[in-house]
This record gives sequence, structure tokens and C-alpha cells, in this order.
Amino acid sequence: MSARTPSLRMRLLVGFGIVLGLAAASPASPALAHDELLASDPAADSAVAELPDEVTLTFSGVLIDEEGVNAISVTDAAGTELAEGTPALDGTTATQAIDGDSQGPITVRWRVVSSDGHPVSGEFSFTAGDPAAAPTAPAGGTTETAPAEGLPAVFWIVVAVVVVAGVIALVIALVAASRRRTED
Repeated sequence: MSARTPSLRMRLLVGFGIVLGLAAASPASPALAHDELLASDPAADSAVAELPDEVTLTFSGVLIDEEGVNAISVTDAAGTELAEGTPALDGTTATQAIDGDSQGPITVRWRVVSSDGHPVSGEFSFTAGDPAAAPTAPAGGTTETAPAEGLPAVFWIVVAVVVVAGVIALVIALVAASRRRTED
């Protein structure tokens, strides 16, 4: 083994570590990002004369259409579920039939599977009819809400930092081991 081999190996390992670290720490480009909600009908924070027959959500990419993976919940101020059946998907659009005559604030919670295979979720509200005629939750009762889906971005940032630190530690250990072998 020549004297240049450990030096070249060390340079390759350090270079690989730096490239891997930069790649892991860089923000996701739009091509790597999950699909997102672009529009809804009714629109978020809008007011409509009466409760519509359906809610339509338009996403930035084609949704995965597999049974049971996509869900849209539509509830009134009392927490009554207004969604009927499962959402109908057509490419980038998900349509959820709703039933009832509720008035006031209406909350739409959604969870769909993005074209990259990852679930994405969110919620928004709109007002239907007369806000003063909104139903209220029963006294002392609680309303059920859908559990939060996915993990917060902070979690993934911490994971990325830990992975980068681990890669750097591994590179340092390999370089140190390589130096010890060449000194012996």
C-alpha cells in the first residue's frame, strides 16, 4: 500500500461526508416536497349562502386512489359529522359529499396520500348560512376531532441534524482508523 492511498481515501471519505451532510441539511426542492392543497370549493375562510352538497379539494399532484387511504371530515360547530361516504378522487381533485342543513362555521379536515406515497393532511373552515344559527355542542359534552396525522417539521429537522452528525462522526472515525493503520 503506498503512502498516497490513505491520503486519497481520507479525502474521498471527507468529501463524501461533506456532500452527504449538505444534501441532508438542504431544504427540500419542490420536486421532493409532498403535494399540497392548492384550492378548495368552498374556499377557506369564505362565506356561502347555504351548506353545499359537496366540498372539493384540489391538490398540487395526483393523489393515490386506494381504498381507505384518503379521508375528508366535514363538521359543524357542534361537532356533527356532515360527510357522507368516502371522497371521490379524480387526479388532483378530491370531492366529498356532505349532507345536512347546518349553518355557521364548518370545519373541513382532510388526509390524503400524496403522489410520492406520503400522507398529507390539514384543515380549514368556511361559514355556511347565518353564523348566528350555528348549532352548539351539548353542555358538558365534548366534540370528537380527528387525530393529528404525520410528524411536525421540527421532528424531521432534528432527524436530519442527527443523521448528518452521525455521518460526520463516522467519517472522522474512519479517517482516524486509517491514520492509525498507516502509522503502525
